[in-house]
Amino acid sequence: MKTSQGLVLEDRYRLDSLIATGGMGEVWRGWDQDLDRDVAVKVLRDEYAFDEGFLKRFRAEARHTAALSHDTIAALYDYGELDGRAYIVMELCAGRPVSEIIEENPSGLPEGRAVSLLIALARALDAAHAKGVVHRDVKPENILVDDAGDWTMKITDFGIARSQDQARLTKTGLVMGTAQYLSPEQAMGKQATSLSDVYALGIVAYEMLTGHRPFTGSSQVEIAMAQVKQQPPALPDTVSPDLRQLVMMTLAKAPANRPRSAAAVARILESIQRGEEPQFATDPASSVAAQPSSYDGALSGSAAGRSRPASPASTRTAAMPLPLSGSRRGVRHRSGASAYSSSSARSASSAMSASSALSAASAASANDPGVFSANPVFTRDSANPAAPAAQKPPAQGTSTGAKIGPFSVPGLVLAILLLVIAAAAVLGTLGVFPLPFSGAPQAPSAPVGTLASGVSTDLGTRMVGL
Repeated sequence: MKTSQGLVLEDRYRLDSLIATGGMGEVWRGWDQDLDRDVAVKVLRDEYAFDEGFLKRFRAEARHTAALSHDTIAALYDYGELDGRAYIVMELCAGRPVSEIIEENPSGLPEGRAVSLLIALARALDAAHAKGVVHRDVKPENILVDDAGDWTMKITDFGIARSQDQARLTKTGLVMGTAQYLSPEQAMGKQATSLSDVYALGIVAYEMLTGHRPFTGSSQVEIAMAQVKQQPPALPDTVSPDLRQLVMMTLAKAPANRPRSAAAVARILESIQRGEEPQFATDPASSVAAQPSSYDGALSGSAAGRSRPASPASTRTAAMPLPLSGSRRGVRHRSGASAYSSSSARSASSAMSASSALSAASAASANDPGVFSANPVFTRDSANPAAPAAQKPPAQGTSTGAKIGPFSVPGLVLAILLLVIAAAAVLGTLGVFPLPFSGAPQAPSAPVGTLASGVSTDLGTRMVGL
């Protein structure tokens, strides 16, 4: 089958004019002869005919699009295969790609217009994510806007989208997507998630507001590596602080540091549109120490100095798993007002020497105002931090950690004992007082001969008496 103007597919869909050509297919403006309506027909390119891999991708795009129903997602009407070439019949959307509008506005779109388009895009992505579909190729070329009318938006081209229950169509080491809008995890060959689409949404927002992309390079590989290693340039001061902060959050390298969903992005944008102060929710748990964000330098004014409220536990995503507090191998964490338990104190004291135990206690005291390194151990009531500290008896077996000056108690006792023994030995040698082991003088014993004669005289006297 050779596609050309006037060709009729399955005796129903007439191809009238070529709209665009993509990596896998050609998009034609067509006419549905049965229902008398304009349609868009996407046909697999001729060089990929009978290629089972590309046919599978066309079928997957048809299934993904058919599962979605949203005002800002182009609807699917029909799918078929003819002479080894697949085709998809879709809603013909009025307007043109956002990429063309950005080219006509090199300094960026007006902020109000950009915010309205980004809200619609975020809602469209959220609808796809709710059905378990990740787009994986969000870019201005796939976003159609009717700039001649009411600026309605439609997102198209789910050709490389992936659903949660779908078998992998991507070979190991093959990266799917456009490098300029590729998330860092995709660039490293990892599986794309809904937060990967949020990152691409941030790239589109950056381009809408500035007229250019944040990362460029001489090759696709160089651009992909920039997505992984480089930080995006700061947005201009003409962009409102809250919007600058949101865009930089979506461009975080770690998925867990981005807004938790496309719906969250839409809610923040709607607050900005209404002139309200948005609530920026972050995914990391409050028990995990917050790391300084690399994009803080891009913020200025109140946006950089405003403290973000702690996110509730329900805002965690799959990209930031909960810590396994009940597992022995899990990461142990505690709040700032809690103290070491007696079991952990005994384990620590038995495993460390006296000096290392003191060092660990000093470090804990410096990092945690609720833990004191003095002996005995004190704890503060977590329910009432202002209450005075209560004394807690030391754990059994921890007395070896007590110290007097530079010496531990057992060491000092042993040193004193050795000094006493040494002094006694010196004094005994000098004869100041006798020692039990130095051989003291004894009374002289009677000679053997004298004793024998005494015995003989006594025996003779007794015999005479008899």
